[in-house]
Amino acid sequence: MAPPVVFILGAGPNVGTSIASKFAAEGWKVAAASRSPKDEIKKIAHHVIAADFSESEKIGSLFAEVEAKLGTPNVVIYNAYSATFSPDGSNPFSISVAEYAKDIAVNTTSVYAAASAALAGFRKLPEVEPKVFIYTGNMQNSLIVPEVLSLGAGKNATAYLMETACTAYGAKYQFYYADERLPDGRPVMAALSGEAHAKYYFELATKKKQGPWDATFVKGVGYTKFDAERDREVTPAGMLIENVKKATSAPS
Repeated sequence: MAPPVVFILGAGPNVGTSIASKFAAEGWKVAAASRSPKDEIKKIAHHVIAADFSESEKIGSLFAEVEAKLGTPNVVIYNAYSATFSPDGSNPFSISVAEYAKDIAVNTTSVYAAASAALAGFRKLPEVEPKVFIYTGNMQNSLIVPEVLSLGAGKNATAYLMETACTAYGAKYQFYYADERLPDGRPVMAALSGEAHAKYYFELATKKKQGPWDATFVKGVGYTKFDAERDREVTPAGMLIENVKKATSAPS
């Protein structure tokens, strides 16, 4: 039997490359797409594509290329994102309409296109093979960070996409909004662990049944359910960064 195929959209350094390395080490065929593929991912992946994820109408052609080169993807991981910080932190509506539209295209519209293409492929795969779609989210589906309005709007919209997909297709195919957290439930911000993502994503990819679509996880622990007391909490980006610095510098 041919090895399964994983397609990573947004195969940049750290998370994307770590995921690719993990799946390749487990014997999977790896397809990777990024805006400017680096040498490291080219050494790991079996097929690499340069792609602009703001061009949502071209996402389907990426899947066609992967299928022609490696086969139909069993697992699709959407790890790309785009964020425009407001020039005036007290005014989240200070970014341009063009910047907002670009961020929404990368963070949501292209995810919709990728999920649609993934579903078309899943329907062609044998019943016994894995069929999983994972989106790299963050805590902004339950936390308001005014300085990055467009990123938060995209994460919220895509969380809804993943929950809806899970509800509609979860009996046959799996959909996840993956969100790494600190042990106390706070966001990790830029302190993302590529290793933790790789380990947890491979676990999700090889699950037999749909798990919680809102797949919050902690490095070294895996899936962790958090209470919703932080929901809709407004937290400035600077405060989040300071919280992460304190948490990651504290002795374990």
